[in-house]
Amino acid sequence: MEESASEAELNALRIPGAGICWWCGDKANTREHKFKLSDLRRMSTGSSEPLVWGDDKTLANIRSLRKSDRVKFSPNLCSNCNNARSQKFDYAYEKFSDYVWSRRGSLWRSRFMDMGEIYGDEWQGESLDLARYIVKHAGCRIADDGFAVPNGFGEFLDGGELLSHFHVCVFKHPDVYRAQRRISGRNGDPLGLWIGAMAGRVSREKAALTAFGSTLSVGFIGFVYRWYVDVPETDPFYKYRMARIHRLDRIPAL
Repeated sequence: MEESASEAELNALRIPGAGICWWCGDKANTREHKFKLSDLRRMSTGSSEPLVWGDDKTLANIRSLRKSDRVKFSPNLCSNCNNARSQKFDYAYEKFSDYVWSRRGSLWRSRFMDMGEIYGDEWQGESLDLARYIVKHAGCRIADDGFAVPNGFGEFLDGGELLSHFHVCVFKHPDVYRAQRRISGRNGDPLGLWIGAMAGRVSREKAALTAFGSTLSVGFIGFVYRWYVDVPETDPFYKYRMARIHRLDRIPAL
């Protein structure tokens, strides 16, 4: 029987940090940014005030975009994996983010994200690298939360073309869009960088995590990702040049 996991049930399944890179198994000596450093810098440009980080309990100024604990996961990657091996993923994400920032006045009405418009003739390979950026983020997030990164994540980052069990799509967030219009106007800057709460499901019979999921976004445009142990078949956004943009409030809960 599977149930939405309580905090106590999740705590019982957490494992002590081993200090190894979840991708290659080497010593984990670097910390991945929760939010891309280029996005943080773009949001802070032209302002004398520090960026503010917040959740449902805390608000705090970010004094260092590069080093603040607020914007980084715990050490769970080696320097090679977090830099040279994943540099292409970062570049692909940066192109996506640039596109969202430059099209922020029109994307709400769009039903599809044209990956060819973002990446040109190389859209298939670069869409895969964008997906690998998301998988790397999700792996660091689940490791930071104290759980084992699922089998297959590393193989996908190594060049696999489809990650089974991992479901990911593009979304638009109506609440963030409405807030952006209220505060900044129709063509205002994207309202913040967001990573959603991590939800999970457990099998009480097997005492195992069976699903988890969250979101990451630039303003009101981003990605929903979910991993299900018992749903291997996927139909992810990166298979398509015209990737469907779903309304977040119409995507079923985990």
